Amino acid sequence: GWLIARLISAGITRLLKLVKFDTLSEKIKFTDFLSKANVQISPSGLIGKFAYWILMLLVIISASDAMGWAAVSNEVSKLIGYLPNLLIAIIFFVVGTFIASFVRDFIKGATNSLGISTGKLISTVVFYLLFIIVTLTALEQAGVDTSIITSNLLMIMGAILAAAAISYGIASRDLLANIMASFFCRRTFHVGQVIEVKGIKGKIISVNNVSVIIQNENENKIVIPAHRLLTNEVKIII
Repeated sequence: GWLIARLISAGITRLLKLVKFDTLSEKIKFTDFLSKANVQISPSGLIGKFAYWILMLLVIISASDAMGWAAVSNEVSKLIGYLPNLLIAIIFFVVGTFIASFVRDFIKGATNSLGISTGKLISTVVFYLLFIIVTLTALEQAGVDTSIITSNLLMIMGAILAAAAISYGIASRDLLANIMASFFCRRTFHVGQVIEVKGIKGKIISVNNVSVIIQNENENKIVIPAHRLLTNEVKIII
């Protein structure tokens, strides 16, 4: 039985290598996940080992039945019945972690392209929220009662999100004011106009999402926050 298990395990590993399963694992970053977990074995070898131990458990059941060890046979049978749930939980955890990493990288790239300085923080928070959800779901699939953990985590996450939302709202108050003001400024001010606001005079050379840039007579560029053009008297010269 042991020899047959070894041969089948080696055959499965070799077959997976022939169909380039390890290459596919690298593309979905499963290999990186194994490296971070200090698993010094290829994905195909890992599946081969898993198959080996499944077969060995079946051998143990057969040997126990032959020797009349019903208790051992029953317990090993229960273990084999549990293994599919464990395997599904592991696969779900790996795939879920990969998706969470993809979402993190996507948010980081999107926020960087928009010039949002807190993009890294936002992407990290989203990643860990997804990671916690994936972990709890995987544990439930594996048969672990996570009701207490889930209820406590929900309260903690709710408190953290509320505090973060309030802090972010206060910190970004001026930014939001400029963005809203810029929306209305675009209807009144445009590139080429010469304006004067609070003693500052110059020609508009740019109108962006948060400010208006003018160039004075000395060819110095001055950035005026958009909300100042709505809250102060602006003289349009040309």
